[in-house]
Amino acid sequence: MRKLIWMSLALVVACGDKTEDSGGGSLLGDGDGDADGGGGGGGVFEDFISVTDPPIGNLDCFTGTLGTESPAAGCEATRTMTATIMDFQDDVPVDEATAEIYLADGIFGAPDTTSVADSNGMFSVEMPTCAAFTSKVYTDPVLDATRVTIEAHDVLPYSSIPTVTHELNSVSSATYGLIPTFLGTSPDEEKGIIAGSAYDCDGNQIEGLQVVVEDDSGAIPEGAIAKYFIDDFPNRNQPYTSADGLWIIMDVPVGKWVVKGYVADGLGGHSMVARTELNVFAKSINISSLYTGIQDGVKMPDTCLAGCSR
Repeated sequence: MRKLIWMSLALVVACGDKTEDSGGGSLLGDGDGDADGGGGGGGVFEDFISVTDPPIGNLDCFTGTLGTESPAAGCEATRTMTATIMDFQDDVPVDEATAEIYLADGIFGAPDTTSVADSNGMFSVEMPTCAAFTSKVYTDPVLDATRVTIEAHDVLPYSSIPTVTHELNSVSSATYGLIPTFLGTSPDEEKGIIAGSAYDCDGNQIEGLQVVVEDDSGAIPEGAIAKYFIDDFPNRNQPYTSADGLWIIMDVPVGKWVVKGYVADGLGGHSMVARTELNVFAKSINISSLYTGIQDGVKMPDTCLAGCSR
């Protein structure tokens, strides 16, 4: 899922100076420098949530309230995580990248572990299974090769064997530099970007969902912009998630934020069917997806929800 967001950016480059989307509009936006469609700014809820088309996806697990998932008995164990740090766009290992792991599932104080990947982008560390964690991946800032990439609510699956393979992700500075091409505006370097996908009860992407970012009091940040995709490709005219479920919010101020996913309720209003929480940092890409029925963004792998044997 995560790579789809940035693999789509590669298509922008591959198309050369072809800046027309499938709807005939320019990916560079309108004359005032702000791309049209797919959300808005100004801190107004209606600029973000306005969908009237019914959602496509299995939302039967949404009962009107959101909850959390917990691992089954015996699924929380210590294993060796053999991780590979992969570049989002090129899907190749990132050598000598640093990975900080925060077991509190948020960047609070010092990391619990810090590892440097080898020439194959790999490192190993002891980790709990079926427990949410946050990772922060970066390379030497002097080289300006990558952007700080933060993944919230990641979960290492349960395994009965002592070693579990896993992937962490890194966004290159070159990929980050493509953002103005498809959003029509340059990111505010003092703010951050949130990106993810929206999933239904079966783990498939939801079509017809819109996102909004708020603080704990429900205030929407001034100037934040939400955008959506079609066939994993950014489209300035797409007003909500298409079949690929992908969304992105840019120019989110530094701090703690909540992303909420809404669908049309069929009665002229909207229902919040998913929610996630995360901390945003300046000059960073912050990844956290939305899962139907879940309020904190932590989705347990199937291996963590069945009975586990050590």
